[in-house]
Amino acid sequence: MTIDLIEVQVPGPPGPPGAPGTPLYGQASRMTPGTITVATQGVYQPTGLTASFDAVASGVSYATTATFGLKNTSGLTKVFRVYGSIDAKASNNEVLGIKLAKNGLSVSETECRAFTGSNDQEAKLVTSWMIELANGDEVSLLIANHSGTHPITFGRGRILMSAVN
Repeated sequence: MTIDLIEVQVPGPPGPPGAPGTPLYGQASRMTPGTITVATQGVYQPTGLTASFDAVASGVSYATTATFGLKNTSGLTKVFRVYGSIDAKASNNEVLGIKLAKNGLSVSETECRAFTGSNDQEAKLVTSWMIELANGDEVSLLIANHSGTHPITFGRGRILMSAVN
């Protein structure tokens, strides 16, 4: 009788943020209403609202220059999948839009628009994109009212990012 031995490799604990193979991720959200003043129709601007950073993170922190954003603190340049969403309304039947911004500069390919509806209904705006971020780079959400300068009533929103291996 022969017995075949099978070697099983059990992965060890993940290394410090930025170590090869370590997952990098972070998220922030805001679930309380807020008002966003709109100075110019169709111009994307920061929300001006503060999101709460979720402490369950690795190599990602709350942004230091944007109040609704995240920062790569892994020590590495990585490609991240970034997801952002905002539920918001303005006046009836207005078009709102969101975009992602990298270090304050809008990323045009991430634009998403939605109507607010005729009975003071919220629009659900969602965007997602893969963005290369060097250590210290930030990504944040921008918002615009494409129909006028009525203030935007923010309902809830979130931003999250995770590194693509």
